Amino acid sequence: MKKSNLPQCRCHLSLIICGIILSAKSLDAADNWGAAHGPLGGRNLHAPQVPWFSFPANSAAPLPPGTIRSGIALYFLNEFVSKKLDKADYLSIVNTEKLSADRQRELILIDYESTVAELSFDWQAFDSWRFSADWRIHFRYGGFCDGFIEWWHELLGVPNANREYYDSNRSYWNIRNESQWQGRGTVVGPGDLDLQALWSLWSNSKLSFATVFAFKVPIGRGELRFGSGYPDIGAALLLDWHPWNRWGFYLNAGIIIPLAGEGGLMVQAIPAVEFRISPDVSILTQFNIQSMPFRGEVQFTHRLFGRSTLFTLPQTNLKIGLKGHIGRFGWEAYIEEDTFTWEGPDILLYLGATWSFKAPPEAAVSPKKQFPIHSP
Repeated sequence: MKKSNLPQCRCHLSLIICGIILSAKSLDAADNWGAAHGPLGGRNLHAPQVPWFSFPANSAAPLPPGTIRSGIALYFLNEFVSKKLDKADYLSIVNTEKLSADRQRELILIDYESTVAELSFDWQAFDSWRFSADWRIHFRYGGFCDGFIEWWHELLGVPNANREYYDSNRSYWNIRNESQWQGRGTVVGPGDLDLQALWSLWSNSKLSFATVFAFKVPIGRGELRFGSGYPDIGAALLLDWHPWNRWGFYLNAGIIIPLAGEGGLMVQAIPAVEFRISPDVSILTQFNIQSMPFRGEVQFTHRLFGRSTLFTLPQTNLKIGLKGHIGRFGWEAYIEEDTFTWEGPDILLYLGATWSFKAPPEAAVSPKKQFPIHSP
């Protein structure tokens, strides 16, 4: 006797209906959830790009007029880049499992850990104008996470970039032939001061446009390449799109122009997607795509892009994180990886917090502007 397919069809239909309901729920949010939280902040801290300005991601929507927001953030990152090993190198490590000290010095380009502390300040001076300042101090050292990162790569089944053949927990860099790009040991130094002015051109509950202008004040420690010694200028266009209450899509695109020195024009794009888990918390996925300020000197063959030189391909770093607020207190945390082109920190962890001093009650947005209030 042929068995009926009706129960199986009902099961499939139930799964389809549940999927439709969950999909619909994922688009809805209560009207009182307020403004979105994205995108993720943080700037580009890849060693060859540290001396020059880079845009942190920004929302095009304004804060409440008169709002002052102060912030602090910590970056923890591990960088590792080396030249390609040849057959003789692999033969030499059969017994020792490590390259000789002299050979390590010849092959290594970047190997260190770093902690960077950042202070930030935002002031929504007018309905459509926001002014910002950011400053960092860099701590570079040998660290303690090389062993953990090797274990993590093995767990994921991804290559270690030959980390295992070098001594662990060292601080050394040899990025270019100039002495300013070479060093070792534990070093501390201030970075440059970044100033920005954001002009919100148009904003409503679904769509926001803005432009931002930037100027880098060269106060960083140039001999360690925490600064270039010269000012930079930049300009970017910002787009926020919220087609559904829980979802947000962001795009920042701009150019950076060093006014002097060895760095060249850079192009930067930051696309991001936000999903609101609750009124106070969002999960975000974000890319930082940025061209390099110079052409590298060491040739190599990239698995995806073929023949190139190290420190030449654009950065394509991926960020995944959480962002939210509790009253005036804002917070965010993310992890960053150097995907596709491998031009970026091997791994970066970011923790940030802000406190907003809200505008006085009489401060109100002009009705004709149609500006929504962005989450402080």
